[in-house]
Amino acid sequence: MTGLGVAVSFLLLLWLSLLYVPFRWRPVGIFLITEKVLAVAYVPFAAAFGIVLAVVGVAYGSWWIAVPAALAAVGALGVIMRIGSVRVDLSGALGAGWDDRIPRERRARMVGRWWAGRLPGNPPARLQRDVQFATVPGAVPGTDRALLCDVWQPPVGVSPSGVAVVYLHGSAYYVLDKDLATRPLFRHLAAQGHVIVDVAHRLFPETDVPGMVADARRAVAWVRGHAVDLKVDPNRIVLAGGSSGGHLSLLAAYGHEEPALTPPELAEADLQVCAVVSLYGQVGLDTMYWHTSQDRWCHPDDEQPDWTAPPSRGLVRLFGRNAARLRLQFMSYGGRSDWMTGGTPYEVPDRYAQLSVFSYLQPDCPPTLLMHGTHDEMAPVTAVRQLQYRLEEAGVPVTAVYLPHTDHMFDLVGTRWSPAARVAVYTLERFLAVISPIERQDPAHAGSPITDVEVEAANHSAG
Repeated sequence: MTGLGVAVSFLLLLWLSLLYVPFRWRPVGIFLITEKVLAVAYVPFAAAFGIVLAVVGVAYGSWWIAVPAALAAVGALGVIMRIGSVRVDLSGALGAGWDDRIPRERRARMVGRWWAGRLPGNPPARLQRDVQFATVPGAVPGTDRALLCDVWQPPVGVSPSGVAVVYLHGSAYYVLDKDLATRPLFRHLAAQGHVIVDVAHRLFPETDVPGMVADARRAVAWVRGHAVDLKVDPNRIVLAGGSSGGHLSLLAAYGHEEPALTPPELAEADLQVCAVVSLYGQVGLDTMYWHTSQDRWCHPDDEQPDWTAPPSRGLVRLFGRNAARLRLQFMSYGGRSDWMTGGTPYEVPDRYAQLSVFSYLQPDCPPTLLMHGTHDEMAPVTAVRQLQYRLEEAGVPVTAVYLPHTDHMFDLVGTRWSPAARVAVYTLERFLAVISPIERQDPAHAGSPITDVEVEAANHSAG
Protein backbone atom coordinates (compact mmCIF):
# COMPACT_ATOMS: atom_id res chain seq x y z
CA MET A 1 0.00 0.00 0.00
CA THR A 2 2.82 2.40 0.89
CA GLY A 3 4.62 1.60 -2.35
CA LEU A 4 1.49 2.36 -4.37
CA GLY A 5 1.02 5.63 -2.51
CA VAL A 6 4.60 6.69 -3.21
CA ALA A 7 4.21 5.83 -6.90
CA VAL A 8 0.94 7.77 -7.20
CA SER A 9 2.39 10.73 -5.30
CA PHE A 10 5.43 11.00 -7.56
CA LEU A 11 3.35 10.49 -10.72
CA LEU A 12 1.04 13.29 -9.63
CA LEU A 13 4.01 15.60 -9.02
CA LEU A 14 5.53 14.66 -12.38
CA TRP A 15 2.21 15.24 -14.19
CA LEU A 16 1.60 18.65 -12.66
CA SER A 17 5.20 19.70 -13.23
CA LEU A 18 4.31 19.79 -16.95
CA LEU A 19 2.37 22.98 -16.20
CA TYR A 20 5.62 24.77 -15.43
CA VAL A 21 7.56 23.72 -18.54
CA PRO A 22 6.78 25.16 -22.00
CA PHE A 23 7.30 22.67 -24.84
CA ARG A 24 7.69 22.80 -28.58
CA TRP A 25 5.63 20.52 -30.82
CA ARG A 26 8.80 18.65 -31.87
CA PRO A 27 10.44 16.58 -30.57
CA VAL A 28 8.91 16.38 -27.06
CA GLY A 29 5.65 18.30 -27.15
CA ILE A 30 3.94 16.00 -29.62
CA PHE A 31 4.05 13.25 -27.00
CA LEU A 32 3.07 15.41 -24.00
CA ILE A 33 0.45 17.83 -25.33
CA THR A 34 -2.46 15.59 -24.27
CA GLU A 35 -1.08 15.17 -20.76
CA LYS A 36 -0.47 18.91 -20.43
CA VAL A 37 -3.89 19.92 -21.76
CA LEU A 38 -5.51 17.50 -19.30
CA ALA A 39 -3.39 18.88 -16.45
CA VAL A 40 -4.64 22.42 -17.18
CA ALA A 41 -8.24 21.26 -17.42
CA TYR A 42 -8.25 19.10 -14.30
CA VAL A 43 -5.93 21.15 -12.12
CA PRO A 44 -8.63 21.85 -9.46
CA PHE A 45 -9.17 18.12 -8.98
CA ALA A 46 -5.43 17.48 -9.02
CA ALA A 47 -4.92 20.07 -6.29
CA ALA A 48 -7.62 18.50 -4.13
CA PHE A 49 -6.24 15.02 -4.70
CA GLY A 50 -2.72 16.19 -3.82
CA ILE A 51 -3.94 17.67 -0.53
CA VAL A 52 -5.78 14.47 0.39
CA LEU A 53 -2.80 12.33 -0.55
CA ALA A 54 -0.47 14.52 1.51
CA VAL A 55 -2.74 14.16 4.54
CA VAL A 56 -2.83 10.40 4.05
CA GLY A 57 0.96 10.36 3.86
CA VAL A 58 1.26 12.26 7.11
CA ALA A 59 -1.27 9.95 8.75
CA TYR A 60 0.73 6.89 7.70
CA GLY A 61 4.02 8.53 8.65
CA SER A 62 5.34 8.35 5.09
CA TRP A 63 7.15 11.48 3.98
CA TRP A 64 7.77 9.80 0.63
CA ILE A 65 4.03 10.14 0.04
CA ALA A 66 3.37 13.39 1.88
CA VAL A 67 6.16 15.58 0.46
CA PRO A 68 5.71 15.02 -3.31
CA ALA A 69 1.92 15.10 -2.91
CA ALA A 70 2.14 18.40 -1.01
CA LEU A 71 4.48 19.85 -3.62
CA ALA A 72 2.06 18.78 -6.35
CA ALA A 73 -0.84 20.40 -4.50
CA VAL A 74 1.07 23.65 -3.99
CA GLY A 75 2.05 23.71 -7.66
CA ALA A 76 -1.55 23.09 -8.75
CA LEU A 77 -2.87 25.79 -6.44
CA GLY A 78 -0.31 28.21 -7.83
CA VAL A 79 -1.54 27.53 -11.37
CA ILE A 80 -5.17 27.97 -10.32
CA MET A 81 -4.44 31.27 -8.63
CA ARG A 82 -2.43 32.64 -11.55
CA ILE A 83 -5.03 31.69 -14.16
CA GLY A 84 -7.90 32.79 -11.96
CA SER A 85 -6.33 36.17 -11.36
CA VAL A 86 -5.96 37.00 -15.07
CA ARG A 87 -7.44 40.46 -15.55
CA VAL A 88 -10.11 40.66 -18.23
CA ASP A 89 -10.45 44.22 -19.46
CA LEU A 90 -12.22 44.53 -22.80
CA SER A 91 -11.90 48.29 -23.05
CA GLY A 92 -9.24 47.94 -25.74
CA ALA A 93 -11.69 46.20 -28.06
CA LEU A 94 -15.00 47.61 -26.81
CA GLY A 95 -14.14 51.02 -25.42
CA ALA A 96 -14.43 52.51 -21.95
CA GLY A 97 -17.47 51.59 -19.89
CA TRP A 98 -18.02 48.36 -21.81
CA ASP A 99 -19.19 46.49 -18.71
CA ASP A 100 -22.03 48.96 -18.18
CA ARG A 101 -23.35 48.21 -21.68
CA ILE A 102 -24.05 44.54 -21.04
CA PRO A 103 -27.85 44.04 -21.27
CA ARG A 104 -29.34 43.06 -17.94
CA GLU A 105 -30.98 39.95 -19.38
CA ARG A 106 -27.66 38.69 -20.76
CA ARG A 107 -25.78 39.46 -17.54
CA ALA A 108 -28.14 37.26 -15.54
CA ARG A 109 -26.98 34.19 -17.49
CA MET A 110 -23.26 34.97 -17.46
CA VAL A 111 -20.69 33.02 -15.49
CA GLY A 112 -18.50 34.39 -12.74
CA ARG A 113 -14.81 33.64 -12.33
CA TRP A 114 -13.44 30.14 -11.74
CA TRP A 115 -14.20 30.09 -8.02
CA ALA A 116 -17.94 30.43 -8.74
CA GLY A 117 -18.17 26.71 -9.52
CA ARG A 118 -18.70 24.90 -12.78
CA LEU A 119 -20.57 26.30 -15.78
CA PRO A 120 -24.29 26.50 -15.07
CA GLY A 121 -26.73 24.14 -16.73
CA ASN A 122 -28.72 25.72 -19.54
CA PRO A 123 -31.95 24.82 -21.31
CA PRO A 124 -31.36 22.85 -24.50
CA ALA A 125 -30.58 24.95 -27.54
CA ARG A 126 -32.33 24.38 -30.84
CA LEU A 127 -29.78 22.51 -32.91
CA GLN A 128 -29.98 21.89 -36.64
CA ARG A 129 -27.27 19.54 -37.82
CA ASP A 130 -25.68 19.27 -41.26
CA VAL A 131 -27.26 22.33 -42.81
CA GLN A 132 -25.90 22.99 -46.29
CA PHE A 133 -24.60 26.55 -46.56
CA ALA A 134 -22.78 26.39 -49.89
CA THR A 135 -21.78 24.21 -52.81
CA VAL A 136 -18.27 24.14 -54.20
CA PRO A 137 -17.93 23.16 -57.87
CA GLY A 138 -15.94 19.98 -58.40
CA ALA A 139 -13.17 19.53 -60.94
CA VAL A 140 -15.43 17.14 -62.88
CA PRO A 141 -19.08 17.96 -63.71
CA GLY A 142 -21.43 16.29 -61.27
CA THR A 143 -18.90 16.21 -58.43
CA ASP A 144 -19.96 19.36 -56.61
CA ARG A 145 -19.05 19.44 -52.92
CA ALA A 146 -21.70 20.39 -50.36
CA LEU A 147 -20.43 22.42 -47.41
CA LEU A 148 -22.25 21.77 -44.14
CA CYS A 149 -22.65 23.48 -40.80
CA ASP A 150 -24.51 22.99 -37.52
CA VAL A 151 -26.76 25.85 -36.45
CA TRP A 152 -27.26 26.48 -32.74
CA GLN A 153 -30.18 28.77 -31.98
CA PRO A 154 -31.37 30.11 -28.61
CA PRO A 155 -33.59 27.82 -26.51
CA VAL A 156 -37.32 28.35 -26.54
CA GLY A 157 -38.16 31.30 -24.32
CA VAL A 158 -34.78 33.04 -24.73
CA SER A 159 -34.95 36.22 -26.79
CA PRO A 160 -32.35 36.43 -29.56
CA SER A 161 -29.49 38.86 -29.12
CA GLY A 162 -29.09 39.52 -32.83
CA VAL A 163 -25.47 38.23 -32.77
CA ALA A 164 -24.39 35.41 -35.06
CA VAL A 165 -21.06 33.66 -34.48
CA VAL A 166 -19.55 31.88 -37.47
CA TYR A 167 -17.22 29.39 -35.78
CA LEU A 168 -14.32 27.62 -37.49
CA HIS A 169 -13.10 24.51 -35.70
CA GLY A 170 -9.46 23.74 -35.00
CA SER A 171 -8.00 21.30 -37.48
CA ALA A 172 -4.26 21.84 -37.87
CA TYR A 173 -5.51 22.37 -41.47
CA TYR A 174 -5.52 18.59 -42.04
CA VAL A 175 -7.85 16.85 -39.56
CA LEU A 176 -10.91 17.10 -37.26
CA ASP A 177 -14.35 18.47 -37.96
CA LYS A 178 -17.20 20.54 -36.61
CA ASP A 179 -19.04 19.43 -33.47
CA LEU A 180 -15.94 18.34 -31.58
CA ALA A 181 -15.93 19.12 -27.84
CA THR A 182 -17.61 22.50 -28.44
CA ARG A 183 -21.12 21.66 -27.26
CA PRO A 184 -20.78 23.01 -23.69
CA LEU A 185 -19.56 26.35 -25.04
CA PHE A 186 -22.16 26.58 -27.82
CA ARG A 187 -24.98 25.58 -25.48
CA HIS A 188 -23.92 28.30 -23.06
CA LEU A 189 -23.67 31.00 -25.75
CA ALA A 190 -27.00 29.98 -27.31
CA ALA A 191 -28.62 30.34 -23.89
CA GLN A 192 -27.58 34.00 -24.01
CA GLY A 193 -29.50 34.51 -27.25
CA HIS A 194 -26.65 34.13 -29.73
CA VAL A 195 -26.77 32.03 -32.89
CA ILE A 196 -23.70 29.86 -33.52
CA VAL A 197 -22.94 28.50 -36.98
CA ASP A 198 -20.42 25.68 -36.57
CA VAL A 199 -18.73 25.35 -39.96
CA ALA A 200 -17.19 22.21 -41.48
CA HIS A 201 -14.78 23.78 -43.92
CA ARG A 202 -12.64 21.81 -46.34
CA LEU A 203 -9.19 20.59 -45.29
CA PHE A 204 -5.86 19.87 -46.92
CA PRO A 205 -5.31 18.26 -49.42
CA GLU A 206 -8.85 18.85 -50.69
CA THR A 207 -8.07 22.56 -50.66
CA ASP A 208 -5.38 24.99 -49.54
CA VAL A 209 -5.55 27.73 -46.91
CA PRO A 210 -7.10 30.32 -49.28
CA GLY A 211 -9.76 27.72 -50.07
CA MET A 212 -10.46 27.28 -46.35
CA VAL A 213 -10.77 31.06 -45.95
CA ALA A 214 -13.12 31.08 -48.94
CA ASP A 215 -15.31 28.51 -47.16
CA ALA A 216 -15.41 30.76 -44.10
CA ARG A 217 -16.57 33.63 -46.28
CA ARG A 218 -19.21 31.45 -47.88
CA ALA A 219 -20.53 30.82 -44.37
CA VAL A 220 -20.59 34.55 -43.62
CA ALA A 221 -22.48 35.20 -46.86
CA TRP A 222 -24.97 32.43 -46.00
CA VAL A 223 -25.65 33.88 -42.55
CA ARG A 224 -26.12 37.34 -44.02
CA GLY A 225 -28.54 35.95 -46.61
CA HIS A 226 -30.53 34.05 -43.96
CA ALA A 227 -30.44 36.75 -41.28
CA VAL A 228 -34.23 37.07 -41.14
CA ASP A 229 -34.76 33.31 -40.76
CA LEU A 230 -32.04 33.09 -38.10
CA LYS A 231 -33.32 36.24 -36.35
CA VAL A 232 -29.88 37.85 -36.37
CA ASP A 233 -28.66 41.29 -37.31
CA PRO A 234 -26.66 41.03 -40.58
CA ASN A 235 -24.44 43.80 -39.20
CA ARG A 236 -23.58 41.76 -36.09
CA ILE A 237 -21.84 38.72 -37.55
CA VAL A 238 -18.72 37.64 -35.65
CA LEU A 239 -16.03 35.32 -36.99
CA ALA A 240 -14.43 33.08 -34.37
CA GLY A 241 -12.28 30.00 -34.28
CA GLY A 242 -9.76 27.94 -32.40
CA SER A 243 -6.21 27.05 -33.48
CA SER A 244 -6.14 26.93 -37.30
CA GLY A 245 -9.77 28.11 -37.17
CA GLY A 246 -8.56 31.22 -35.37
CA HIS A 247 -6.02 31.84 -38.13
CA LEU A 248 -8.68 31.37 -40.84
CA SER A 249 -11.03 33.71 -38.96
CA LEU A 250 -8.41 36.44 -38.78
CA LEU A 251 -7.58 36.09 -42.48
CA ALA A 252 -11.25 36.14 -43.47
CA ALA A 253 -12.01 39.15 -41.26
CA TYR A 254 -8.97 41.27 -42.10
CA GLY A 255 -8.70 40.43 -45.79
CA HIS A 256 -12.39 40.65 -46.61
CA GLU A 257 -11.61 42.61 -49.79
CA GLU A 258 -8.68 40.44 -50.87
CA PRO A 259 -9.57 38.68 -54.18
CA ALA A 260 -7.14 35.79 -53.58
CA LEU A 261 -9.02 34.87 -50.39
CA THR A 262 -12.54 35.34 -51.77
CA PRO A 263 -14.56 32.74 -53.71
CA PRO A 264 -15.36 33.92 -57.26
CA GLU A 265 -19.12 33.76 -56.76
CA LEU A 266 -18.83 36.22 -53.86
CA ALA A 267 -16.54 38.73 -55.54
CA GLU A 268 -19.17 41.48 -55.24
CA ALA A 269 -20.70 40.33 -51.95
CA ASP A 270 -20.52 42.18 -48.63
CA LEU A 271 -18.38 39.91 -46.45
CA GLN A 272 -17.44 42.34 -43.69
CA VAL A 273 -17.94 41.20 -40.10
CA CYS A 274 -18.34 43.29 -36.96
CA ALA A 275 -15.68 41.45 -34.91
CA VAL A 276 -13.28 38.53 -34.90
CA VAL A 277 -12.16 36.17 -32.12
CA SER A 278 -9.06 33.98 -32.20
CA LEU A 279 -8.63 31.29 -29.56
CA TYR A 280 -5.01 30.05 -29.55
CA GLY A 281 -4.92 30.75 -33.28
CA GLN A 282 -1.90 30.89 -35.53
CA VAL A 283 -0.85 34.24 -36.96
CA GLY A 284 0.86 32.77 -40.00
CA LEU A 285 2.20 29.51 -41.34
CA ASP A 286 5.72 30.93 -41.22
CA THR A 287 5.67 31.60 -37.48
CA MET A 288 4.18 28.14 -36.91
CA TYR A 289 6.82 26.60 -39.17
CA TRP A 290 9.68 27.90 -37.04
CA HIS A 291 7.94 27.45 -33.68
CA THR A 292 7.17 23.80 -34.34
CA SER A 293 10.70 23.12 -35.67
CA GLN A 294 9.47 22.04 -39.09
CA ASP A 295 12.78 23.22 -40.52
CA ARG A 296 14.39 20.23 -38.79
CA TRP A 297 11.69 17.61 -39.18
CA CYS A 298 9.95 18.29 -42.49
CA HIS A 299 10.84 18.73 -46.13
CA PRO A 300 8.53 19.41 -49.09
CA ASP A 301 9.95 16.35 -50.89
CA ASP A 302 8.79 14.00 -48.12
CA GLU A 303 6.37 11.46 -49.52
CA GLN A 304 2.80 12.36 -48.68
CA PRO A 305 0.52 9.67 -47.26
CA ASP A 306 -2.36 8.05 -49.07
CA TRP A 307 -5.02 10.62 -48.23
CA THR A 308 -7.78 8.13 -49.06
CA ALA A 309 -6.52 5.55 -46.54
CA PRO A 310 -9.06 4.58 -43.84
CA PRO A 311 -8.25 4.88 -40.14
CA SER A 312 -6.55 1.96 -38.44
CA ARG A 313 -8.52 -0.65 -36.55
CA GLY A 314 -7.12 0.70 -33.29
CA LEU A 315 -8.48 4.18 -34.01
CA VAL A 316 -11.84 2.73 -34.99
CA ARG A 317 -11.99 0.77 -31.72
CA LEU A 318 -11.23 3.92 -29.74
CA PHE A 319 -13.33 6.46 -31.62
CA GLY A 320 -15.85 4.46 -33.64
CA ARG A 321 -17.25 6.20 -36.69
CA ASN A 322 -15.71 9.46 -35.55
CA ALA A 323 -12.25 8.12 -36.42
CA ALA A 324 -13.01 8.47 -40.14
CA ARG A 325 -14.99 11.70 -39.74
CA LEU A 326 -12.14 13.32 -37.83
CA ARG A 327 -9.40 11.95 -40.13
CA LEU A 328 -7.43 10.90 -37.07
CA GLN A 329 -5.12 8.69 -39.14
CA PHE A 330 -3.48 11.89 -40.41
CA MET A 331 -3.07 13.61 -37.03
CA SER A 332 0.73 13.35 -37.05
CA TYR A 333 0.85 15.42 -40.27
CA GLY A 334 -1.23 18.26 -38.86
CA GLY A 335 0.17 21.73 -39.29
CA ARG A 336 2.77 20.87 -41.94
CA SER A 337 3.31 24.16 -43.69
CA ASP A 338 5.52 23.11 -46.58
CA TRP A 339 2.97 20.79 -48.20
CA MET A 340 0.25 23.45 -48.02
CA THR A 341 2.45 26.14 -49.54
CA GLY A 342 4.72 24.13 -51.81
CA GLY A 343 7.93 24.95 -49.98
CA THR A 344 9.66 26.44 -46.96
CA PRO A 345 9.51 30.10 -45.95
CA TYR A 346 12.88 30.53 -47.66
CA GLU A 347 11.69 28.96 -50.91
CA VAL A 348 8.25 30.56 -51.30
CA PRO A 349 8.24 33.67 -49.07
CA ASP A 350 5.47 35.35 -51.07
CA ARG A 351 3.19 32.38 -50.49
CA TYR A 352 3.77 32.55 -46.74
CA ALA A 353 3.23 36.33 -46.77
CA GLN A 354 -0.13 35.82 -48.47
CA LEU A 355 -1.19 33.57 -45.58
CA SER A 356 0.10 35.82 -42.80
CA VAL A 357 -2.35 37.93 -40.83
CA PHE A 358 0.26 40.71 -40.75
CA SER A 359 -0.20 41.22 -44.50
CA TYR A 360 -3.77 42.48 -44.03
CA LEU A 361 -3.52 44.81 -41.06
CA GLN A 362 -5.15 48.19 -41.64
CA PRO A 363 -7.07 50.68 -39.52
CA ASP A 364 -10.49 49.38 -40.63
CA CYS A 365 -9.89 45.85 -39.34
CA PRO A 366 -12.79 44.83 -37.07
CA PRO A 367 -12.55 44.78 -33.26
CA THR A 368 -10.46 41.79 -32.27
CA LEU A 369 -10.35 39.48 -29.27
CA LEU A 370 -7.26 37.30 -28.86
CA MET A 371 -7.06 34.57 -26.20
CA HIS A 372 -3.88 32.55 -25.94
CA GLY A 373 -1.92 30.32 -23.60
CA THR A 374 1.61 31.43 -22.75
CA HIS A 375 2.86 27.83 -23.14
CA ASP A 376 1.19 27.16 -26.49
CA GLU A 377 3.37 24.70 -28.38
CA MET A 378 1.50 24.89 -31.72
CA ALA A 379 0.91 28.64 -32.09
CA PRO A 380 3.68 30.84 -30.66
CA VAL A 381 2.49 33.39 -28.14
CA THR A 382 5.23 35.78 -29.26
CA ALA A 383 3.53 36.12 -32.65
CA VAL A 384 0.20 36.88 -30.95
CA ARG A 385 1.81 39.55 -28.78
CA GLN A 386 3.31 41.08 -31.91
CA LEU A 387 -0.10 40.99 -33.59
CA GLN A 388 -1.65 42.76 -30.61
CA TYR A 389 1.05 45.44 -30.77
CA ARG A 390 0.65 45.92 -34.52
CA LEU A 391 -3.15 46.19 -34.20
CA GLU A 392 -2.84 48.78 -31.44
CA GLU A 393 -0.32 50.67 -33.53
CA ALA A 394 -2.77 50.69 -36.46
CA GLY A 395 -5.59 51.94 -34.24
CA VAL A 396 -7.62 48.73 -34.42
CA PRO A 397 -9.73 48.00 -31.30
CA VAL A 398 -8.14 44.91 -29.73
CA THR A 399 -8.02 43.04 -26.44
CA ALA A 400 -5.65 40.16 -25.76
CA VAL A 401 -5.97 37.77 -22.83
CA TYR A 402 -2.96 35.60 -22.03
CA LEU A 403 -3.37 32.54 -19.81
CA PRO A 404 -0.26 31.47 -17.85
CA HIS A 405 0.80 27.80 -17.74
CA THR A 406 -1.71 27.09 -20.50
CA ASP A 407 -1.21 25.20 -23.73
CA HIS A 408 -3.50 24.56 -26.71
CA MET A 409 -7.24 23.66 -26.73
CA PHE A 410 -7.88 25.14 -23.28
CA ASP A 411 -11.57 25.81 -24.02
CA LEU A 412 -12.38 22.28 -25.21
CA VAL A 413 -11.34 20.06 -22.31
CA GLY A 414 -13.08 20.14 -18.95
CA THR A 415 -15.03 23.19 -20.09
CA ARG A 416 -17.44 23.08 -17.17
CA TRP A 417 -14.75 23.33 -14.47
CA SER A 418 -11.37 24.20 -15.98
CA PRO A 419 -10.06 27.59 -14.75
CA ALA A 420 -8.60 28.34 -18.21
CA ALA A 421 -11.85 27.45 -19.96
CA ARG A 422 -13.79 29.52 -17.43
CA VAL A 423 -11.70 32.61 -18.19
CA ALA A 424 -12.25 32.01 -21.92
CA VAL A 425 -16.02 31.70 -21.51
CA TYR A 426 -16.14 34.67 -19.12
CA THR A 427 -14.31 36.82 -21.66
CA LEU A 428 -16.07 35.64 -24.80
CA GLU A 429 -19.62 35.98 -23.50
CA ARG A 430 -19.02 39.57 -22.40
CA PHE A 431 -17.34 40.44 -25.70
CA LEU A 432 -20.34 39.12 -27.67
CA ALA A 433 -22.84 40.85 -25.39
CA VAL A 434 -21.38 44.31 -26.03
CA ILE A 435 -20.00 44.12 -29.58
CA SER A 436 -21.49 46.86 -31.75
CA PRO A 437 -22.97 46.46 -35.23
CA ILE A 438 -21.00 47.55 -38.27
CA GLU A 439 -21.53 51.20 -39.12
CA ARG A 440 -21.99 51.24 -42.87
CA GLN A 441 -21.56 54.30 -45.06
CA ASP A 442 -23.27 52.87 -48.11
CA PRO A 443 -27.05 53.13 -47.72
CA ALA A 444 -27.49 50.18 -50.08
CA HIS A 445 -25.81 47.94 -47.51
CA ALA A 446 -27.14 49.66 -44.47
CA GLY A 447 -30.33 49.15 -42.60
CA SER A 448 -30.73 50.03 -39.02
CA PRO A 449 -29.22 47.49 -36.62
CA ILE A 450 -31.61 45.05 -35.02
CA THR A 451 -31.89 45.57 -31.29
CA ASP A 452 -32.76 42.95 -28.69
CA VAL A 453 -36.16 44.58 -28.21
CA GLU A 454 -36.96 44.61 -31.93
CA VAL A 455 -35.94 40.99 -32.40
CA GLU A 456 -38.00 39.94 -29.40
CA ALA A 457 -41.04 41.83 -30.74
CA ALA A 458 -40.62 40.21 -34.16
CA ASN A 459 -40.29 36.84 -32.49
CA HIS A 460 -43.48 37.44 -30.57
CA SER A 461 -45.37 38.45 -33.69
CA ALA A 462 -44.16 35.38 -35.57
CA GLY A 463 -45.29 33.23 -32.70
